[in-house]
Amino acid sequence: MDPHSSDTADSKVPVNELAPLPSVEPTRIRIPGFGSIYRRGMRWAVEFWKGGVQHRESARTKSEQEAIAHLRKRVEELAQGKYVSARTERVTVADLLKLVTADYAIAGNRSGRTLKYRVAALTSELGHLSATKISPSTVEAYKAKRLSEGKARATINRELACLRRAYRLAERSRPPLISANSVPSIEPYSEDNVRQAPLDYRDYVALLAHLPAPIADAVAFAYLTGWRRAEVLGLTWREVDRARALITLPPARPQNAESRELPLSPTLSGLIEKRWQARLVGGPSGPRVCELVFHRDGGPVRDFRSAWWKAVEAIGKPGLLFHDLRRAALTNFVQSGVGEQVAMRISGHRTPSAFRRYRIVSTDDVRAALARTESRLTTDPHNSATFPHNFKSTVQEEARVPIRKIVIVRKLTSPGTLHPAGTHRT
Repeated sequence: MDPHSSDTADSKVPVNELAPLPSVEPTRIRIPGFGSIYRRGMRWAVEFWKGGVQHRESARTKSEQEAIAHLRKRVEELAQGKYVSARTERVTVADLLKLVTADYAIAGNRSGRTLKYRVAALTSELGHLSATKISPSTVEAYKAKRLSEGKARATINRELACLRRAYRLAERSRPPLISANSVPSIEPYSEDNVRQAPLDYRDYVALLAHLPAPIADAVAFAYLTGWRRAEVLGLTWREVDRARALITLPPARPQNAESRELPLSPTLSGLIEKRWQARLVGGPSGPRVCELVFHRDGGPVRDFRSAWWKAVEAIGKPGLLFHDLRRAALTNFVQSGVGEQVAMRISGHRTPSAFRRYRIVSTDDVRAALARTESRLTTDPHNSATFPHNFKSTVQEEARVPIRKIVIVRKLTSPGTLHPAGTHRT
């Protein structure tokens, strides 16, 4: 027998005596009614569907039973509207605030300078937290902390509005960064900031006397038109047609992005002519024309808080704001009988609700309204005989006496007892 031959007796082993092959564990297991689990390396992952959308995530376990339990939990959360994906859990508040910054940049909002301070405050306190972990109690704690730092309620409310905007943008993004059920309830502080007394004409004149020329001219324009501060201080000569006595603001200038025309009254025309005479300013190479109507030594008027605070202190109105000029103008429009639509066209308000918030109803307005109402009631010939509250009116008393006599005569007189002369028997 050839010793090198493989055909030996030992090699001839029956097939039924061969060693069994090692069993292969399944890589995917379907769980009826829930989805499936499958291996991803040494760990299990889960897969399930909802509304035609596939959801996959790691179960973070090597145990098949723990993976099945994780799948059941996720499906139940999805059915209850409490499901938060692993991707969503990694999104922080800082990520959401970046959406607001980008949205402002795309829209070209001019309030981006103040936005960065709000974003910085929110990022410092909440930026490291998961966006899904922000609860109403977290928001209340943030409000209390900012209030303890001396921040005004209005400032805190603007920050909360920024946070609410961030969540809305994240919810509307495609794909959504967070689900609707992950948006927390954000309740702002109530603000008692309604201005109770408008700037009357005497205080306005006194205010002008305490302000330097370029600031006083801008204040006068704002008081007469109700324009916003940025619209007044940003007015250029390209927007002024002196020949037609007309100012035209392009859509990019007003806050509501609508073009607006303002015909100039005689007082406004005189103010514009005064500023026209002040348009030339000195420079290194000689006089030049300043494009701004209201300028300070040829440059834009930016910060005049020092002059403003000194002036309002001098007239006894320490809390007066430049924006109160807008409120005063709208109040003057209404008191002068200007229609709401016309007044809104002058001031640049888009909605009546916003316009009415600026209209200040004073005690004198209420007193005058009551006086006009009572005057109409007492002078109306149909009401003069029966108006019961004017007890000192002799005319009213004389008008009521004949009425009572007629009623008494009719009650005491029976049919057929009156004489032709109109007298009755006693």
